Amino acid sequence: MEQLAWLCPVCTAPLSRDARSLACVNNHSFDLAKEGYANLLLAHRKRSKNPGDAKGMLTARRDFLGTGLYAPLAEAVVDVLSPHISTSSTLLDCGCGDGYYAAFVHRALKPAIRGIDIAREGVRMAARRFKGVEDAHFAVASSYNLPLPDSSLDGVLQVFAPVSEGELLRVLKPQGIYCAVSPGPQHLGALKGLLYDVVREHKEPTHPPGLSLMHERRVSFEMQLQRALDIGNLLAMTPLNWKGSREAKTEVRAMQTLTLQADFIVRLYGNKASIG
Repeated sequence: MEQLAWLCPVCTAPLSRDARSLACVNNHSFDLAKEGYANLLLAHRKRSKNPGDAKGMLTARRDFLGTGLYAPLAEAVVDVLSPHISTSSTLLDCGCGDGYYAAFVHRALKPAIRGIDIAREGVRMAARRFKGVEDAHFAVASSYNLPLPDSSLDGVLQVFAPVSEGELLRVLKPQGIYCAVSPGPQHLGALKGLLYDVVREHKEPTHPPGLSLMHERRVSFEMQLQRALDIGNLLAMTPLNWKGSREAKTEVRAMQTLTLQADFIVRLYGNKASIG
């Protein structure tokens, strides 16, 4: 059996892989889906039957990202990571969704890829995207209980996903880096204005303790959405779809064109102890 980087979520022993499953020395076994990923999220750690983003939200996000409208963000992530991540690196996409950003990084920098998400459908999409890539492995798992060894990662990428700061420090190597992407204050402001009476800017995230900010980049660009399908997918893939009046959302989905400002903040962190 081939030993992988994943740890058993029951006993934390290393997992090995055969053709159809992962197993540890204590005989805990986890079936592999046909796409090649494993479900390492134990039932008692779920807060619902199907945690994470729903299939419709994930499909809308995959289809919207496929238009290339967010490509400037993905390119900026690659640029920020490039001095630190290479072919000899292992990078975790924490909250990987359909694997869009990990795929951008892999094409450019060729690191080994690990990806986790609590949404099974997202992990399935990511595994399909990386089909045939030898050193890319995906699992349904929680960012608050990563099935990975201590000090095993050269980098962690997190795009709009929750993350445990304690787990970050545990799994990163002493010289490892953490790249976090969050919405900027002006992100999709015009779309919010169509949905809400009062538009609030995104709050700036706090810096994780134990990590030092090494680099920060604002990524802002205008998007011209030319199809109702793209406008509908953008709405469906964001938390904006959870709020606002039904009438306002119906009107937005009926629009054929829409100009929006995308606004993101990409932050790169290193271990305080290593940086000094």
